[in-house]
Amino acid sequence: MASTAVERNAAAEAEIKKLQSEINALKKEFEARLQAVEALLPKASAPAAQEVSAETLAIIAAAVTAFLGKKVKIRSAQLLPTANQWAQTGRVILQASRNLNRAKR
Repeated sequence: MASTAVERNAAAEAEIKKLQSEINALKKEFEARLQAVEALLPKASAPAAQEVSAETLAIIAAAVTAFLGKKVKIRSAQLLPTANQWAQTGRVILQASRNLNRAKR
């Protein structure tokens, strides 16, 4: 009985070594494929700050001037990054769930 346990243990260790070598081979293959794919991708650069066009600034200034009734000067304007769609949808649902019918008191 002791010899069969030793034999099973030796067989299990041999199987473990075989599986470890297969895992190492798969890791190397994965890394090679990953490097090949990364070589095909364009290099990521820092996103350039998008400028607001002069035409857009003029339109904004005209709209604010019309609203306020006096001439305005826009000191700075910048484009905001697009919002996460999941977060935006959550805010819409939250605001829609508010009870806005306050006239019935």
